[in-house]
Amino acid sequence: MSAPTDRPRPQPADEVHAHEVHADDVPLLDASAVPAALRLFRERYWLRAAAGVVLLSVVFVLLGRWQLHRHEAKVERRDRVAANYGAAPAALDTVLATPATELPRGREWTPVRVRGTYDAAGTLLTRNRPFESQYGYEVVVPLRLPDGSLLAVDRGWIPFGESATRLPEVPAAPSGEVEVVVRLRPFEPSAGAYEVPGQIRRIAADEVGAEVPGTLYRAYGVLASEQPRPAVAPRLLPRPDTDLGPHLAYTWNWWGFAVAAYVLLLYYALREVQNRRLSARGIDPEAAAAARKERARRRRVRDEDVEDAALEG
Repeated sequence: MSAPTDRPRPQPADEVHAHEVHADDVPLLDASAVPAALRLFRERYWLRAAAGVVLLSVVFVLLGRWQLHRHEAKVERRDRVAANYGAAPAALDTVLATPATELPRGREWTPVRVRGTYDAAGTLLTRNRPFESQYGYEVVVPLRLPDGSLLAVDRGWIPFGESATRLPEVPAAPSGEVEVVVRLRPFEPSAGAYEVPGQIRRIAADEVGAEVPGTLYRAYGVLASEQPRPAVAPRLLPRPDTDLGPHLAYTWNWWGFAVAAYVLLLYYALREVQNRRLSARGIDPEAAAAARKERARRRRVRDEDVEDAALEG
């Protein structure tokens, strides 16, 4: 980043060496350099550069806030799983007073014990569900409770069939009365109806309700156990992943970039002040920079020679 300035013609190499001492007399940072750098922002070029840096830093801050919100959401989810997943099963009506009751956010994954009868005719297959690096279906079967209401139960996972219309063999739900322990979850957002009968895109209230007539609870249950348990059944879903991921680190990265943008702007402004001072002394800034790089290269070579000698010696 540099502003267009009038500078003298490059000097021959012998003139550069003659002026090296004078170039070193113009440091990048001294008591007057910062005020001089700040005065640069009265110029149109530097004012535009500062506006660009401000805009860029705002974007970096917002990206950091987005990553922080993702981290906080994962922390909240981890805490809910830790608090509820392994708890002793409760009665359904202690969590959901009526079928119309929304599941409280803090009660997600709460185990409940329920008795009822599976309505096998209402079995639904939820598409594109991952399980141990494979994709298949989650089998959702409505459980009819003694009062006639229905609780959608996710009985677990089965692999895909040969095609979307040629389904795999779906393990039958137990007939007669069963006792199940399920962990309650809120319904997922709807993705719209699927054109194949008996299949849904999401375990969503309207998608399940469209296929299962009756009074449906406003939450569904992920099966933990059922009695009697059939010999062949879908694979029970594993404990949810509670890894927090790298979002907090990304937050600090983005916010660090926001600070670095201002540091770089100030650095280039200080460099511009130094270059203008060199030009005022008749020293070509580019030639002085080349001389600095050459001196740095020589110092590295000397340091490496000292290290090699120490190792050999």
